[in-house]
Amino acid sequence: MSQFKKEIKKTYTNALNQRLQTQLSEQSSCCSPSSTSDESNDLTQTDCCPPTATETKKQSTIPSFGCVINLAQKANIQKGDIVIDLGSGAGHDLFQAADFVGPNGRAIGIDFTHDMIIAGMKTAMEKGYTNVDFRLSDIEEINILPDNFADVIISNCVINLTMDKGAVFKEAFRILKPGGRLVDADIIAANQLPSEITQDPETWCSCLGGALTEEGYSEKIKEAGFEGIKVTIFSDFKYLNNQFHSGIIEAQKPLSD
Repeated sequence: MSQFKKEIKKTYTNALNQRLQTQLSEQSSCCSPSSTSDESNDLTQTDCCPPTATETKKQSTIPSFGCVINLAQKANIQKGDIVIDLGSGAGHDLFQAADFVGPNGRAIGIDFTHDMIIAGMKTAMEKGYTNVDFRLSDIEEINILPDNFADVIISNCVINLTMDKGAVFKEAFRILKPGGRLVDADIIAANQLPSEITQDPETWCSCLGGALTEEGYSEKIKEAGFEGIKVTIFSDFKYLNNQFHSGIIEAQKPLSD
């Protein structure tokens, strides 16, 4: 495992444990180095969501580290769908997806952080979800899921954390059924980032160092085989004079090869 991956796993394990211990709704998200405006780095708050930003009664204690709120709703998930959440964490978006798919659907979370999986499984049991499952895996290589399996794949501020984004999109393409949809909420760089950001483990853990431009994401998604790529921007912010966007990148697997 690369040093960056080790740092990411450590950062989000610590963040989860802190969230579970404090349950502070106003705690800053891990999607940016800070949650307030700072003249020294010209950073303003993204719409990364605190734990209660998308809460329902069942979700109110489930930590969220995403960069777009209500992702499952924005993904237009339907009853009976099989939904995969890449980098699900403790399941904030996954449980919302489970509510949408209903008892005849399935919501499966994939995460490479052991503590996240344990927390998600505990929540599913405590809150009575029978259509939710969690699997421990690196999303760059998901050997635990078959081909042509899912209707929708969602991800919320996670793919930008990966070292090989092309591999992630190829796995998403493999797992989706023909006609299936990818809905990736992510941090998008307005321009190519300097090495002071891309080579800093802290900015990677903050969802910035690994962010691609809109063109960069679209190219890798297209190379994986997807079509109908669409990007929707929800907010903008700056860090070290570099412009970033928070948005959703959508694409579809063709109905036939």
